[in-house]
Amino acid sequence: MTLPEAALLGLIQGLAEWLPVSSEGVVTAVYSLVFGADLPDAVNFSLWLHLGTALSALAAFRSDVWDVIREIARRPTSPSPVTAYLILATLSSAPLGFLLLIGLFEFSEIVGAIAMAVVGLLMLITGAVLIKSKSSGTRTRDDVRWPDAILTGIAQGLAALPGLSRSGLTVSALLWRGVDRREALTLSFILSIPASLGAGLYAAISAGYYASPEATVALVVSALTGFLTIRALMSVAQRLNFGWFVLVLGAGIIAGATLIW
Repeated sequence: MTLPEAALLGLIQGLAEWLPVSSEGVVTAVYSLVFGADLPDAVNFSLWLHLGTALSALAAFRSDVWDVIREIARRPTSPSPVTAYLILATLSSAPLGFLLLIGLFEFSEIVGAIAMAVVGLLMLITGAVLIKSKSSGTRTRDDVRWPDAILTGIAQGLAALPGLSRSGLTVSALLWRGVDRREALTLSFILSIPASLGAGLYAAISAGYYASPEATVALVVSALTGFLTIRALMSVAQRLNFGWFVLVLGAGIIAGATLIW
């Protein structure tokens, strides 16, 4: 890998992680199909770049993350709604994501394509409902409860399937539950941090990317691009029609399922 190639992959990760597309799928496809890398290496490198976008989310929401850490340290038995939501959603997503990753090696591509198509169809329905609705959600992060956490955790776990966008699914779940647009983005992005850190550190240890200048460049670019993308999305959150956001996601998922089939 050359430095320009590494920078391009980092740029793709920084943009795609926060948009309704699968960043892992896009980075893996570009690295393997365009740059000729072996598929396992491409997957590992895409996981490594998640460390960069985790750092961008930590930087963008540093005060929120620090509040959660202090709260857990001071009163672990009586967390606020936000802290309880983040813990429960993370615990809900981890087993499902792990089982799906294992299952992908056991089931045929056809089964995976059918699952993706069903999810895409549901996303199209959700997007159409959101577009038709004239009112935005009004619930804030202080209003989230355990059903919101479990639903969002399941959505994040489903993103282990090829082609599914983590941010798209989790934001859609929160919007469906009536959460305010900006609050939905914030909760979704903060929720990504533990999973992305884990994926990036795993790749760093297993593949030794921390010793590669090209991998370091890609990581820095993904972190900087991710930070700017988060800031841009948050600044226009209240003006975006997230129904179209979800509709595009659903159409992309169905297209990906068709290609696999």
